[in-house]
Amino acid sequence: MGLTINPNARGCTEPVKGKPGVYRIYFSLGKDVRSNKYVRSPRKTYHCKSRNPKNWPAELRKALEEYRRELEEAPEKKGTSGSVSEYANRFHSLRESTMGSPLAYEREGLDIRHISELFGDIPLSNLRAGDIKQAYAESRRAGRFSESELHRIHVKLNQVLESAVEDELIRKNPCRSISVPMPKDSTRSALSAEDAARLRECLMEETPSAQVVCTMLLLECGMRRGEALGLTWENFDEEGLALHIVQQYTNDNTLRPPKSKMSRRAVSVTKAFAGYLSDWKRIQAHSLNECSIEQTTDTPLVHAIGTETLPSGEIRPALRFMDGHNYSRWFRDFCVDHGFGEYEVVTKRFVINGVEHVRGTGYVGLCPHMLRHTQATLLIGAGTDIKTVQARLGHASPSTTLSIYSHAIEANDEKAAALFDSITE
Repeated sequence: MGLTINPNARGCTEPVKGKPGVYRIYFSLGKDVRSNKYVRSPRKTYHCKSRNPKNWPAELRKALEEYRRELEEAPEKKGTSGSVSEYANRFHSLRESTMGSPLAYEREGLDIRHISELFGDIPLSNLRAGDIKQAYAESRRAGRFSESELHRIHVKLNQVLESAVEDELIRKNPCRSISVPMPKDSTRSALSAEDAARLRECLMEETPSAQVVCTMLLLECGMRRGEALGLTWENFDEEGLALHIVQQYTNDNTLRPPKSKMSRRAVSVTKAFAGYLSDWKRIQAHSLNECSIEQTTDTPLVHAIGTETLPSGEIRPALRFMDGHNYSRWFRDFCVDHGFGEYEVVTKRFVINGVEHVRGTGYVGLCPHMLRHTQATLLIGAGTDIKTVQARLGHASPSTTLSIYSHAIEANDEKAAALFDSITE
């Protein structure tokens, strides 16, 4: 059994400064006969569920009653405060009613799952800065997370461990000595019109595949990677020349709603690209048929084939949405093969059809999201109005488009000034 708390022990609540509705709760356990000092139970963070402050006192009284039972019924733990994963998930569950939207809560849940993946079995009290640095280094070598993802994970881990310090489960937050800066926004770079045309030409020369089609979707439609991966044939309107974005396939291999209300949209395509997708649909149907899989309206445009084990023990092919990390690995190799990127450290060389290929680590070059910026930058440069670009990209508001693509807008302004000057000569 855990702590024995006197029935008359005083339950205490302390508001967390700057966080309305968030409290530290604990019990005063009286004076210790050996040290002659007053002692108390570990503190616990509690997030009030009601938005009305008048309801908080009743909530806190109930929370103290539940915490008393938790302390008295919990088994003794010698030198441990649970694993990093256990505490991170408790931290997340307590915040459900305090976050601005369900989507924000889901996104935090993804960060918590990544924390559990990296540090799950390590006891919270044993986590050291060296463990964190090693986990980040290994994930970089394996290509598991991008620098932006590592930054998000680190920010959330720091928040979780700060809460553990405040709950007096650990003395010091080991994240404080580690810096994982947000990477410089190289993804804002865009291909020139000439390079975009060359990329399309390279893709058209490739044998049609799910990865090639995904890249064509990013280039031709300015979609986010997850939006392209989440498309099914039901979303393709061949006669209406449009693709309807109603979901995205995220990094944790889960279908989720689009990023924002404006991200749920129809993206127009050219007649030529609609024909390209129709040709791909026939190629895909034939390929799936060879695996005894029927193509339906629910089949992903960008598919992957895995396996599943039946209750009888039989293993058979299974249709899946393509994993985003697997696609990005293919994309990096494709870009290196066609001169759109390079590996800083080459680890492998091989020859196919008389052409040398290299593989390695430390990729530098074109990334999938740059195709989205390419579409926007070229459209704005050609004089397309901001509202149209915003709707096509699915930005929440025109101000987002204006702030991200200010460089292209400034270039248009310079062209306008030169045009006016030539008109008035």
